Amino acid sequence: MKKSMVLGSAMFAVAATFVAGCDKSEAEVQNTDVNIAVEQVAAPEAGEVALEMSAMPAGVQSDVVALPPPPKDTDVIASVGDAQMTWADLTKQVDEMVALVTSYSGRPIPSSELPQAKQEFRRSLVQKFVVENVITQAAAKEGIALDEAYLATEIAAIEKETGKKFDELLAEHPAGAERAKELIEKGMLEKRLLDEKVFSQIVVSAEEVQAAVDKNAAEVALANETMADYAKQIAETPASFETLVAANSMVKVPIEQPEAMMERIFGAAWATINATPEGAVTPVLDVEGAKAIVKMGKRTAAADADATAAKAKIDAIRTRLLAGEDFAALAAENSDCPSGQRGGDLGSFGKGMMVPEFEKAAYEQEVGVIGEVVKTNFGYHIVKVTERDDAAGTVRASHILVKTESTPATVSVTALIVPVPPATTAEVIREEMIEQRKRQAAMEYFNAQRKALNVQSTLFPELAADPVR
Repeated sequence: MKKSMVLGSAMFAVAATFVAGCDKSEAEVQNTDVNIAVEQVAAPEAGEVALEMSAMPAGVQSDVVALPPPPKDTDVIASVGDAQMTWADLTKQVDEMVALVTSYSGRPIPSSELPQAKQEFRRSLVQKFVVENVITQAAAKEGIALDEAYLATEIAAIEKETGKKFDELLAEHPAGAERAKELIEKGMLEKRLLDEKVFSQIVVSAEEVQAAVDKNAAEVALANETMADYAKQIAETPASFETLVAANSMVKVPIEQPEAMMERIFGAAWATINATPEGAVTPVLDVEGAKAIVKMGKRTAAADADATAAKAKIDAIRTRLLAGEDFAALAAENSDCPSGQRGGDLGSFGKGMMVPEFEKAAYEQEVGVIGEVVKTNFGYHIVKVTERDDAAGTVRASHILVKTESTPATVSVTALIVPVPPATTAEVIREEMIEQRKRQAAMEYFNAQRKALNVQSTLFPELAADPVR
């Protein structure tokens, strides 16, 4: 919980879903979980309010049905007890959110995406209003407050966890130090409320833990016995392999992937699989969360595309760049990456987020210089580094991509894969049980408080009507 308080608010996380950079199917991005940047946003156009209101996540509206008029500034959008949020309040916060995203990314949201973005911000902000006020009012009713001793203890814990002074963390927050302090203290209030009034009632008995330990051991033993029996059947009757795969495997169709992807799928077991002759099967192997018996299939050689035309095109583009033509304009005109529509800008990224050849160029080129043509298995790139932050270990770069349609070498295997729960300990099981019961108890407590406080939301009624899950 402390980590989430330090890293920022839920509404900022929603903003981060408007991502920049290439389509995640493109080659440059290797780790889509961490390569998140904030997408571009343009200023709102006049008369867009009705369109924005139609961009509700739930439901589809016909384009021949008249849209409802926008709310009045004084209309109450959400209420929790005596606390109210008006349309004017919400509009102001949405505008601040758009400005925050623009400031953080250095680029505005495209006008075509702005209505959807604003509606997502509205829902996030209304939900935040509901959650924060339920927590605040419940804490007041329960007599829970943040005294100086509690604050000092929690701040010390945050500083120990992050290795930074509290004031440094506040200064780094994208919403500003004042808002960051407010968010963190609200998180602390929620933590203290739940710790003292909800979590203190949770009990996990030694008998429950031992029963779970015994169940885990039995499941692991059964999975191991099952796979040993399958291996025996296959050894006695090789033709039974396909029958067992069809009846029992988690993956019932052959897997055909480049070797690098196979290694990611099977981990350390791939070395054994890769050394197995075509048509032969492996012994029982350990893969993450499972046991596997694998039959090696065919290998397909790489088919190199005729890259002459692509190379000639990228060389011609580089010549034009060196002659002084605008990089962004040439990227928009020629790049095969969606980032071309942003002038080739990929945003900031760190090591391990791009394919090695691209990363090498991005980290070694001088800022502002048109680099040499870079070849990856996706095609030819011209890279231009626009910013470098040595302290953070990140760079910001733009590129122009001309694709080549080569086909990589692949390997085909058929796998009999059976899930196996990881062996665990009583200590781990106890912690898991406690965390599970904490989540359930927190949801039940929040829903009870929300009902008692008569939470209402005209714009997003599901935030009041549906239980929090």
